[in-house]
Amino acid sequence: MSLLDKMVLPLERLAIVIGTRWNRATRWRERISGQWERTLHSPMEWLSLYALLLLLLGLTVLDEPLARLCKETVSGEFEGFLKVVTDLGIAGLWLIPSILLCLLFLLCRRVALSPAGREHYTRLAWAPGFVFLSVAVSGLIGDILKFVVGRTRPQLLFEQDLATFEPFTHGWAYNSFPSGHSQAIFAAMVALALVFPRYDRAYLALAVLVAASRVLTTVHYFSDVVAGAWLGIFVTLALARVLAMHGIPVRYQRPGMGGSW
Repeated sequence: MSLLDKMVLPLERLAIVIGTRWNRATRWRERISGQWERTLHSPMEWLSLYALLLLLLGLTVLDEPLARLCKETVSGEFEGFLKVVTDLGIAGLWLIPSILLCLLFLLCRRVALSPAGREHYTRLAWAPGFVFLSVAVSGLIGDILKFVVGRTRPQLLFEQDLATFEPFTHGWAYNSFPSGHSQAIFAAMVALALVFPRYDRAYLALAVLVAASRVLTTVHYFSDVVAGAWLGIFVTLALARVLAMHGIPVRYQRPGMGGSW
């Protein structure tokens, strides 16, 4: 066997291995694609199942070790960046502007002179109105769950080695589950993705970043964030479904046109 053959043979074997694994990955991609289509067809049901599995994983395996790891490793400028990002999950940042915009458009609707103008402002009002409802309703449910569940925050794990549940307990240290920031940002971003779907990936990427920041800065456990994200998504999708049943599509369309905003 020549020197060239000795050099080429391992490359050929590597190419065969890569090709084989690529073919296997193709089958996996087809399966994932099929599951993605099923998820889009029944999002509330499938997302609830995913959330349940992640909750069980967090509660039984990930929560405390991941919190300790983040406490030890996340610091410096990266931690500072995360603390800025995490503020985007404050509910008021989405509730106040959305309700003010909704009221402004409703006022414009009231003074509009033509039916077309009134229809236009009605459609405009539904965009911020839907965002407000999504964040507010899911936030109210989340606050009730926080009080009922009474889960201690990671801070007590670090300071007192305490990680438990104290149902019907008031106080910041006992309202970790679910994450309010994750609930608010996912509710707002999913609502925006339904109203203006052109930038849906950007909205969801921002939601994931904010939710991850709650874990990385050790304000919440992994399962707290999963529960908050699920709550925001589920309530938003449920509201959209209820509104559609009453003839109110949340996706904005220009008056007299079939296209989206």
